[in-house]
Amino acid sequence: MPLDDWIKKEPKQFEYFHRLMGYVMLSLVTLVYHYTQPDTQYQIYLPVFLLGALLVTPKLSRWLVYRYNNKVKRTVLFIIDIVIIAVMLAAVHLNLVLTFLAIFALLYAAISNKISFLMVSLASLIGIVVFYSATIFIFGFHEYFEPTSSELTVLGFICLITYFGVGSFYQRSQVQFMAKKKDHYFDQMNRYMEFANQLSRYAPLQLWQSIMKGESEAKIEYKRKKLTIFFSDIQGFTELSETLIPDDLAFLLNDYLSHMTEIAKQYEATVDKFMGDAILIFFGDPHSQGVEQDAKVCLEMAMVMRQQMKLLRERWVKMGYPPLHIRMGISTGYCHVGNYGAAHRMAYTIVGRDANLAARLQSAAEVDEILISDDTHQLVKNDYLCAPKAPIYLKGIKGPVRTWQVMEKYSSKKTDYQRWFDYEYKGFHLLLNLDEVQNFEYPELILVLEKMIKRLQTQQRMTNSEGIVKLNLEDEVIVEDVKS
Repeated sequence: MPLDDWIKKEPKQFEYFHRLMGYVMLSLVTLVYHYTQPDTQYQIYLPVFLLGALLVTPKLSRWLVYRYNNKVKRTVLFIIDIVIIAVMLAAVHLNLVLTFLAIFALLYAAISNKISFLMVSLASLIGIVVFYSATIFIFGFHEYFEPTSSELTVLGFICLITYFGVGSFYQRSQVQFMAKKKDHYFDQMNRYMEFANQLSRYAPLQLWQSIMKGESEAKIEYKRKKLTIFFSDIQGFTELSETLIPDDLAFLLNDYLSHMTEIAKQYEATVDKFMGDAILIFFGDPHSQGVEQDAKVCLEMAMVMRQQMKLLRERWVKMGYPPLHIRMGISTGYCHVGNYGAAHRMAYTIVGRDANLAARLQSAAEVDEILISDDTHQLVKNDYLCAPKAPIYLKGIKGPVRTWQVMEKYSSKKTDYQRWFDYEYKGFHLLLNLDEVQNFEYPELILVLEKMIKRLQTQQRMTNSEGIVKLNLEDEVIVEDVKS
């Protein structure tokens, strides 16, 4: 196995190898000192001491990690290193060059192992005690800081540079290896997030977010909550589907569903399912603003959907498709909501009377009508103008059901910042959607509206109190082509 790969895969083995290399270098320096310096005694036995320490450290290291943690292991091994260095310095009688080289090696070890200043200080005190003990009982006193021979100086610097170089190589390799692992995990995370985003399109957004945050689990469970349920479909879409080619049918359906679901997303609604052109949406789970506020937000969403359907209808008619209209039903009541199905295949949906009631109200609604139940009306009557309708009998619902038609929302606010206008009267239809108008088109639209106002004023001037128009040649308003 190449050394580089071995270092990357076996950091514990390299740690032992690096320590072995350091102890061998200390033994070599001590032996050279023993044979080149006078008045030496027991320095020749120091390699035996280092060999014993080298044999003990692996088992001690594993026990410290098992019993405590890596931080304790690094601290204990650093203290052992200081003890060994102290014995070595006592053996060489604080030889000038060797002493400074040993201190540099200890500083490098302390920084590499991230030893705290407190532990370095404590280990230094232990080292001082060991140094004087070895001096007194083993090596004896000698003159300190003697000049170092050329042989020891060269050997000491070679050992130190080699020790530093191998350690730096290891650290650089580890940094590169960790950087590659980080990039790999980052790519994997992005890959899984992309998968999660794709899968989230098959589940309600709120449910997916709750699962990703750990707030809920994908398991079979349900709960009883008071919800506001919305059901809508396109009138006559089933009959239309029999006359359209599949491509046109797919275009209309996807265009309609994409706009409606985007509106539902803006109002933080939970989109339950699509059933052809039908859409089942509810408010109140997994997040709720309160039963009353959920109902109000649902009605506001329904009115925006109705307005959006008018815009889509205008566009579809221009494309050659027949005019299509929407019908909507809304009810409020207690339902069971949660995950239904099997362990390997679940569906997040609602079950209950009011879910069926919303579907029946939609079926009973007129064209472009929002039909709500009496329970929903009680929650929204202070904010929305609703017209009562005669009680009706619905399939699967016992007894007559009191319903209300949503007319408009009570508002005293100015329309200075209203984004769309839709006003229809006999002989007049104004449809304005500022979201689809570009800024360079404003002057053109203003010119058109000014000409319309001028024409209406002229017509009003020519019409008498009996509604008879007296038209003179000078009264005729010639409407020029706006784009000319």
